[in-house]
Amino acid sequence: MLIARLFFILVLNLLAYVVLRRLWPASASGWRRWTFIGLVALSLLAWGLPLALGLGLHGQIPVVGAPLKMFSAVWSVAVLMGVVFGAPFAISRWWKGRRSGVAPGEAMGLVNLERRSLLVNAGRAVPLVAVGTATAGVASGSSGFVVREQEVRVRGLPAALEGFRIGQITDIHVGPFISPEYVRSAVQAMNDAGVHLQVMTGDLVDDLEQIDETMAALEACRAPHGMIAILGNHEHWRGLEPILAGYEALSKRGAPVRLLVDEALVLEHSGERLRVVGVDYPMGTRTPFARAERMRQSAEVAFQGVSPGETVLCLAHHPSFFPYAAERGACLTLSGHTHGGQVAVLGIPVFGFVFEFMLGRYRQKDSHLYVSGGTGHWLPFRIGVPPEVTIVTLRTA
Repeated sequence: MLIARLFFILVLNLLAYVVLRRLWPASASGWRRWTFIGLVALSLLAWGLPLALGLGLHGQIPVVGAPLKMFSAVWSVAVLMGVVFGAPFAISRWWKGRRSGVAPGEAMGLVNLERRSLLVNAGRAVPLVAVGTATAGVASGSSGFVVREQEVRVRGLPAALEGFRIGQITDIHVGPFISPEYVRSAVQAMNDAGVHLQVMTGDLVDDLEQIDETMAALEACRAPHGMIAILGNHEHWRGLEPILAGYEALSKRGAPVRLLVDEALVLEHSGERLRVVGVDYPMGTRTPFARAERMRQSAEVAFQGVSPGETVLCLAHHPSFFPYAAERGACLTLSGHTHGGQVAVLGIPVFGFVFEFMLGRYRQKDSHLYVSGGTGHWLPFRIGVPPEVTIVTLRTA
């Protein structure tokens, strides 16, 4: 995985250099070129140095480790944005020079003659905009979570469950940028909010070396009904067995944390039953049809025994499970997975087209869905979609 990551970073930086050279020909020589190479080396050092010191891929070097990784994140995002948005301008200039029949070396000498061109000036602005946006996005993504309050009005909600409060954390991704202490602070935020039940809806940890500390952080839950967790895609990708063992260890020592995998747990609150259904992530599927079939199978197993009129809360990492939960009587489904696209303008996700249910609240007849923007991230870049700890209060419609 490390070799693949380093190879990807090197290729991305090479492409960025090609684009930059076309947009700003002066960057191809002298101190500017060496500055670019030095910044690339520094970004790679953030990952290579901990490994060389025996601290592992996600190891943290005291004092300089965190700033190095933050710089690497800013640089990587800026380089990616530079390639994506700068390539069209670079290709346009190359094509213009080719059509004019000017040799590449001579075309570089024509920069001054083209200075007033709007296209040229816009292309030159791309690197500056990329660095500025990357810096702002990483600063925003690293500033910590917000506590977001939501009220969901449920038709037919029993009087005993009026005001029932659920705290949700999801997509924390403990690893290079998120520590177990961050998880502890999110759990404490739910404790402070006085929720009756805490839920963790998948993608808890990416760095398997930090499983024990992460599970210990979940153990800080003080909700009367404890915490219920489900699995996300990253648990399957990173190493399912160690993570399952971590949850099992919590159970053995009596921690108030329970993992549900295509199963349900019935809670009793003030004499009223609340069924919590937790479904697995539909792994091993590359087509929408196959994924839908896996979700349907999970629904059939997890919703067994649901009684007519029973109040059902569904936990599903992938929000596309919502229709299956609604069909089987879930009054509320809590999901994550999308990170809200991590970029939004005026509250509207820029990449909202990627998922049918991207961020916030949705409704299908009497069934509700809330998709969290995520409590953490695997890359600290967010604009308009801050990390969140969600507090959901049930009310009678």
